[in-house]
Amino acid sequence: MAPFEKAVRLIKDTVESRRLPSAALGIGIGDTVCVKETFGATSVTPEGIPVREDTLYDMASVSKILSTSMIALRFIAEGILDLADMLPRYFGQDAVPEDKKEISLFHLLTHTSGYPAHIPLYEKIPTPELTVPYLLSVPLEHAPGTRVVYSCMGFILLGKMLERISGKTLDVLAREEVFSPLGMTRTGYHPLDAGTDYSANTAYTERNPLTGEWLIGQVHDENARFLNGVSGNAGVFSNLNDSIRFARMLAGHGVLDRKTYLPRRIFDVSIQNHTPGLEENRGLGFQLAGGWHSCSGRFFPQSGFGHNGFTGPHIFVDPGSGLWTVLLLNRVHPTRENAEHLRVRRILHTLIAIGLEERSLPPEPLSPS
Repeated sequence: MAPFEKAVRLIKDTVESRRLPSAALGIGIGDTVCVKETFGATSVTPEGIPVREDTLYDMASVSKILSTSMIALRFIAEGILDLADMLPRYFGQDAVPEDKKEISLFHLLTHTSGYPAHIPLYEKIPTPELTVPYLLSVPLEHAPGTRVVYSCMGFILLGKMLERISGKTLDVLAREEVFSPLGMTRTGYHPLDAGTDYSANTAYTERNPLTGEWLIGQVHDENARFLNGVSGNAGVFSNLNDSIRFARMLAGHGVLDRKTYLPRRIFDVSIQNHTPGLEENRGLGFQLAGGWHSCSGRFFPQSGFGHNGFTGPHIFVDPGSGLWTVLLLNRVHPTRENAEHLRVRRILHTLIAIGLEERSLPPEPLSPS
């Protein structure tokens, strides 16, 4: 742990000073786990218990790579999907308006579809069943392919597309295509369905505005909650152990425990920058490093890729060295007004990058006797 000692101390001090309620931190290189530490309690309330390696966190938008993007990439590798496939192929020529007929899978994965960043579906439609017709009717904010606008709406539609292609719900698809193959035994949607022990060992987020009760094992994202907890943009819960397995697969360019999860060609193209010159660097579902303001900062290798989520978690990887980091947070507990994670995350990646450099230095020469 020595090269990453400063990184560990940063997270430990941040939690102990109560700037963040809890954290689960993993750092490694390839298959080697260098750091696996937990800090704080599941809640600031008296009911909170110490966080463990198997404590569940709401992964928020990290769900986009844990579930939706991975399923899409697997379908591409299986010849079920193609990046050039457009909405009419799956939702019907007559159902898709003219302004959306040329939105492709590529546009949805790279956030260049033209969809707005956010629409409160729970205020616009009475039931989840109307999601697809409503999203197909929403005016686009720009022509497909001309701008990057990070859009949960595009990923909600992508999730519905995957369901329509397969005839299975997204939670089942994620289990079959991602979590089971990768041995992520405690990752999934609707964690409380798996047993009562999950609720006791789950990090709290905010209070449900409708009931006033703490959200524990219920997705924090309002649209995902409206969609019964299973959505293309959010809804997955995971823990440190499982998230580390996912990070190791990413660091292995699609290989985990000597087994190929994604073909190397599919994986490597997915982490290329497909939006040069636009507002953000985006891969196929992946957020890419880029500049001082990105979640990994300016000093982490700028070839890095991964994703972060609104509730605080993130997974980020340097494909060159195999360096990876997993940081699970419930920074929205007790309130989303806490934005300390943004600064802490960038500093963490700086310290990790420095630790990697120190780890790579040759040993000091022996003094002559």
